[in-house]
Amino acid sequence: MRYLWEAVLKALEEGVPPGRLRFGHARGGSAYMELACPYLNQDSLMGENEIEVNTYYRFYPIFQDLFGPEEQEAEALRESLTNLVLHMLAENDIRRGMSRDEYYKKLLAADIGKNVYGENIKEVFREMEREKQDTLLNGLIRSFRTGSSLIIFAEMIRDLIPDSIVYRSRENPDEIIVYTGRAKTYALERRMELIKELFLDIRYRLEIFYGMHFGILGLNQTMRTDEIAMY
Repeated sequence: MRYLWEAVLKALEEGVPPGRLRFGHARGGSAYMELACPYLNQDSLMGENEIEVNTYYRFYPIFQDLFGPEEQEAEALRESLTNLVLHMLAENDIRRGMSRDEYYKKLLAADIGKNVYGENIKEVFREMEREKQDTLLNGLIRSFRTGSSLIIFAEMIRDLIPDSIVYRSRENPDEIIVYTGRAKTYALERRMELIKELFLDIRYRLEIFYGMHFGILGLNQTMRTDEIAMY
């Protein structure tokens, strides 16, 4: 982490409410980095909520009179003001787009939590691991930018449901077939439905095979007796 806004986004990623972070003026640290982290390549909060910031790195005009070498009075007040102002500046960074995609993902996650996309998607998203949630949100951002895409749908299947393959029928281009090596479960069906609703254009017809692959003429490994589904 190098910048103020990264600390806030990292807190969200680790399930820490940003309001619990306590920013303070760093009296030491590098003059070339905004955050004075204990480790140079630190990429997590490491359980610490107190973060020292080189307030002179980008915000010298704001803080120059608060932490002068002769300034000794009202220390508690100056620390509280510093924390408050740095929180405001971090939020402003995010809103201005220093990490635009991360900010969009935050808004999308909030919409999902508010049932904007439906109860099923809200529940399935909530049950996902944080990494899978991030993958899904990245896919949504790409979809909003480029429009509905079969490529994005296939990538979401691959990334959110391992051991899966997406096929497109040669005879009927609007027919999509998904094979997953996983056994059919309620949770897996719901995740499939989430990906279909969010990423597959309505014109496509989707067929899903669980556990057993369907036979493909010319590929002997898919034509084993009792190990294929008829299609």
